Amino acid sequence: MVLLPFSVVIVSRKCAAAGRNVLGLTAVLLVGSLLAWPQANPNAGPKIALGIGISLRAGGPWPVAVGADHAIFYVPVGKGEMLGVIMLSKSRFLGIRIVPSMHRDSVEIAVTAMLKDKKELSLATCDEIRSWPGVDAGSYEGRKGASFPLSGLGKLGLPVFQVDIVPAGGPPPGGFHHPYANFIAYCSCESTRDELNPSMGTLAYPDAGKCVEIGECARCCRISLP
Repeated sequence: MVLLPFSVVIVSRKCAAAGRNVLGLTAVLLVGSLLAWPQANPNAGPKIALGIGISLRAGGPWPVAVGADHAIFYVPVGKGEMLGVIMLSKSRFLGIRIVPSMHRDSVEIAVTAMLKDKKELSLATCDEIRSWPGVDAGSYEGRKGASFPLSGLGKLGLPVFQVDIVPAGGPPPGGFHHPYANFIAYCSCESTRDELNPSMGTLAYPDAGKCVEIGECARCCRISLP
């Protein structure tokens, strides 16, 4: 009878040791799995500080909310790897390619009216869109807070878009956040009716070398820089 408590103590100590071993093993496996799992990298993708908002007035092929006079096509500004394409209808041109890029503290914007081609734009790669034949519609430059028209488009008989250079920020509240991409490197098309009505909009994150449709508003592409 004297040995019983001693035996219980031995068994208790063995159980406690086994429990600690199990906990230790669980911790190792958990840390290992977290290291192996793809993690969101806040520094992945283009480094974005500014963006351009392109005003698309109602009446074009792009969607505008009922009661609004325009929509905003937003393109982030990197080192020239992000570009936007605004589709046209009833024109000798297929669309308008807009390529913004940072140069020190200014944004330079290259605008091209893309010629129609046998190849469908929806089947084109990002590099093909970047090198798509077209007519130069001017180059523009401005700093944060600047606002100016892309006046060269008017000389080609195309709609003249107003551009605003704005600080980059996260997606609109409730918007989709890409889990494995720089959440600031997104393109969007937004249209708000008035203060009492909700906005309509679409946003997307193009992967390197890919293009994405921004609803029926435009296309956004991201080339792979060397």
